[in-house]
Amino acid sequence: MAAPVPLHAWADRLEAMCATMPDALHAVRVVAEIDSTQDLARSCGAGTLVTTGRQRAGRGQRGNEWADTGEEGLAFSVCLAATDRPEQSLVLAKALSEALGSLLPGRIVVKPPNDLLVDGRKLAGVLIEQADGLAVIGIGINVGQRTWPEELEGHAISLAEAGVEVDRLVVLETALPAVVAAWWGD
Repeated sequence: MAAPVPLHAWADRLEAMCATMPDALHAVRVVAEIDSTQDLARSCGAGTLVTTGRQRAGRGQRGNEWADTGEEGLAFSVCLAATDRPEQSLVLAKALSEALGSLLPGRIVVKPPNDLLVDGRKLAGVLIEQADGLAVIGIGINVGQRTWPEELEGHAISLAEAGVEVDRLVVLETALPAVVAAWWGD
């Protein structure tokens, strides 16, 4: 794998990509470290993408934590208009599975309503928090991890462990269009 794209270069590439998504995303925030991409995305409002080099206090479904492993994982959130479709977690998980399937053909399984599994272990998860007319969609993807905290050993897997060495930015560029298109039902 080539040297990873440095975090300071992410914004330009993501802004160019978002400019090709009609009216969906108009603001990109890339921060070195943050408690939660969800919180910043909500405060920035609809049409915002937030990603980070490291997320300190990620959230998952039902109050679970999303463990961050620094520069080995990917966390991003997108703030869009809220929906009244209760199946959206599953819709987004399926869209994310299809997008990441280009990296791991035939190996990703969706565990309803919001997890992506490879070999029975969690690769990624989707979180949707809705309030005040906004939906904040949080995505966590294990990209380069090879070691895990004890509580995740045997339960989590990364793309690298599954045999795919890929830059985090490339994973984000692969996932983002699918997530946005799935939200609008495209």
